[in-house]
Amino acid sequence: MYQQYSWCRSIVAGLVFALTACSSPSDVGGANGKNASVRLVPEPPGARCPQGGTAIQTGLDDNGDGALGDNEVEQTSFVCSGSSSPSGGMSLVRLLPESAGVRCASGGTAVLSGLDMNADGFQGDTEVSSTQYICNDSEGKSGGAYLVKLIPESSGANCSRGGTAVHGGIDVNANAQLESTEVTTKQYVCNTLTETTGTNALIRLDVEPAGANCSQGGTAVKSGLDANGNGTLETSEVTHTTFVCNGLRGNDGQNGKNSLVRLDPEPAGVNCVYGGTAVKSGLDLNGDKTLNNAEVTATQFVCSAASLFRTKWASNPLGSYTSGEITNLWVPVSRRVTIYKTKDTSRIKLTVSDNFRVGLQINGGSGWYSVRMNGSGMGCDARQYNWNAAGWGNNYHLPFANVCLTDQLPKGLYEFDVWAYSDVGTGYIGNGTSGSALLLAEEMDDAQPYAFSKAGAPGFMTSTAYAKVNGREVAFTKRAASTLLKVTLADTLRVGLNQNGGSGTVMVRLDGATTSCYTGKYDAQGTGGNFQNPFVLTCILPNVSAAQHTLDVAFVSNSGGEIYIGWDRSNPLLLVEEIPNTGLTYSNMSIESGELSGNWAGVGARQIMHAVSAIGKTLKVTYSDTFRAVTGCNGRWGFVQLYVDFQPTGCINGQYVWNGGAIQNHHHPLNLTCLVPNLTPGNHTFSIWSTTLHSDGITCGSNYFGWNRGQNLLLVEELP
Repeated sequence: MYQQYSWCRSIVAGLVFALTACSSPSDVGGANGKNASVRLVPEPPGARCPQGGTAIQTGLDDNGDGALGDNEVEQTSFVCSGSSSPSGGMSLVRLLPESAGVRCASGGTAVLSGLDMNADGFQGDTEVSSTQYICNDSEGKSGGAYLVKLIPESSGANCSRGGTAVHGGIDVNANAQLESTEVTTKQYVCNTLTETTGTNALIRLDVEPAGANCSQGGTAVKSGLDANGNGTLETSEVTHTTFVCNGLRGNDGQNGKNSLVRLDPEPAGVNCVYGGTAVKSGLDLNGDKTLNNAEVTATQFVCSAASLFRTKWASNPLGSYTSGEITNLWVPVSRRVTIYKTKDTSRIKLTVSDNFRVGLQINGGSGWYSVRMNGSGMGCDARQYNWNAAGWGNNYHLPFANVCLTDQLPKGLYEFDVWAYSDVGTGYIGNGTSGSALLLAEEMDDAQPYAFSKAGAPGFMTSTAYAKVNGREVAFTKRAASTLLKVTLADTLRVGLNQNGGSGTVMVRLDGATTSCYTGKYDAQGTGGNFQNPFVLTCILPNVSAAQHTLDVAFVSNSGGEIYIGWDRSNPLLLVEEIPNTGLTYSNMSIESGELSGNWAGVGARQIMHAVSAIGKTLKVTYSDTFRAVTGCNGRWGFVQLYVDFQPTGCINGQYVWNGGAIQNHHHPLNLTCLVPNLTPGNHTFSIWSTTLHSDGITCGSNYFGWNRGQNLLLVEELP
């Protein structure tokens, strides 16, 4: 959508101002012999110029007294002061009468410009570096126009936070455009810290009645940053105002073509790093009162400033610290993210990729991992528990994942951070991640269709046949056959109660039928056990028809022991998203890795190539599988890591298992999420690697991936 407004030809989009009348000689009755007159009036700080400046008033000297009277002013433009130029002086402009002679046959105006080197606010003769002439024609009409053009100024030596460069000069070639060769003055209006922390730059066009600003009426072009983020430029947010004035009424139908302006949204890119508005102008050649693309003769850009707070997605910085020992007090654990939510109807999806240990040296240790919103609980809590029948103390550092979805919240600024609590023994968060623990917030709206369920009480059984789990059901209408279904299940799982080697399976079914979206779990620790572990299962389901479908969750006990789902968490989440089959790359094969040991090496069938579409993209990589570390060992680490182009990324997680009496064998669901920024456009290889090297440089046992797993999913998506 765009808006259209009419104004006089000599002013382009409110950003280029001409020191000349807007009408041609034939448009103005009785103009012969009248001199075009200009006067400069100091403009105090205010709505038009926050730091003050100069009002440039023009019109015809109707009464011939050699001065431009108030009733003779036809047009007023404002050149606003800003920060100093690179050389330390402000650019000044001085206008002097030019007598008829060699330079101007009919006389005119000399435009003197230069830097205010002594900072006294006045242009001395020694400070003049350029002189141009606006000459009257044979009828006394002013010739070439003095133009002022505002263009975005990037952050740098002139403006540390960016701003606007104000260029001025005479329109020598009379094309109503200020060319680079015509520029004789430059000054800079720099953003303040307050301005750079806004979101969008907005423009508002108001009708300006006939009066001091525009003798014939016109348009007030108002601009400023959308400080409160409501999408409307309010009066209190206006920082710049320019008046586009109508010309005098012509005689006997001699009016020329109307000049039109159109405001088009400008996406983030070369013209505006953070997006903004393209202000397009030109003559309405066909008289349809619409500015068509073929009629556009000038385009200026009003660019949004960088926002202090991310929108659409945000993550905690890399290098989040390990927590240290967590006792029976709620404590924050240095994982925090702030995001500006742009819509009232959207939700925020939170993805956690971390490592969690509970109950050091305690049998029956437990603890909580909680994501809070603005300092309060938001239903994103999960509890972990370890117990064995022999009563041995234990130390289990296990990969931890969770996915949560907020309610529909009013748009605005939200902060999320992680807190933890240990109710039996001490806990520990982040060991084995090498500082790559991730808390990711993503805004979800109807642009990407989705459906979800948070319903479902805890459930348990011992059957070796699949049974539906309480709740955990989603009805979803898929819009297109070519798209993919991305399915996420976040829950808590225990298998084989009091069994040594208990196992079970959880599956997401489609319309009551089995799918490849399932994961297994197995725990052997030398005695009967009870391991309640939060988990996330992520799957891609292709080739699903465009129709209404039902997805639900079923589970089965493979070993005949009791399987339990949903213990002590805020709620389960079953989320289905319809995503395009473009702009992403995935592999969802079901291939077990076999036994892997030794130094870092690739894990079989877990490698894809993705073409990065543009510079500056951040990639979200999801790896969802089952992982067992260093089988046959007690108290050793095994690691898994994302590699890009066969080089380590530092996005790593590990499993460390020890108890007081036996070797360990734990196949658990793994959902590793990584962010990879700043790859060059083009093809890159993403792969999963593994090692059994402990911190002492000695290997023990072997790692294993893909046991009882329907998809060892590796998915690369480009974040907006």
